[in-house]
Amino acid sequence: MSMTPTRRALVTGLTLVGILGAVTACSGTDDKPAPKPSASSTTTAKSDVFSTPPADIEKVQAECTDGKAVVDQANKDVTLGDCASVEITAGNSVVHLGNVDELVVSGSINDIAAKEVGSVKVTTDGNRLTSDNKPKISDTGKDNVFRTR
Repeated sequence: MSMTPTRRALVTGLTLVGILGAVTACSGTDDKPAPKPSASSTTTAKSDVFSTPPADIEKVQAECTDGKAVVDQANKDVTLGDCASVEITAGNSVVHLGNVDELVVSGSINDIAAKEVGSVKVTTDGNRLTSDNKPKISDTGKDNVFRTR
């Protein structure tokens, strides 16, 4: 039994359409562009790193002597009251400050909360400063976040 030319063209065309449909379905391409994160979602994600310190983090007190303090206690929850000049050299710490005229941060990945800060200079990465006012900021690091309550 032989096929007529019209029938042969129809069968060939349907076979090609089936093959093309199968290849296209298996290619895994998606016509929709991948969503890009917004600036606010990036900031939120970074901020979440600091939202809850571990329950077993050691709490320590820092001292201000003659208007100066150095916070060098890494991986700690550090509390310091009002102090004119504070330098944070620690890394991966939670730091609670009172009023500070001049704050210098040379440690990385710190969550710093202060009442009011006159100026802050950050030279490292991954720090967050939350204060009651908007201080004068000098930031040469990366991924640092500055918030006003």
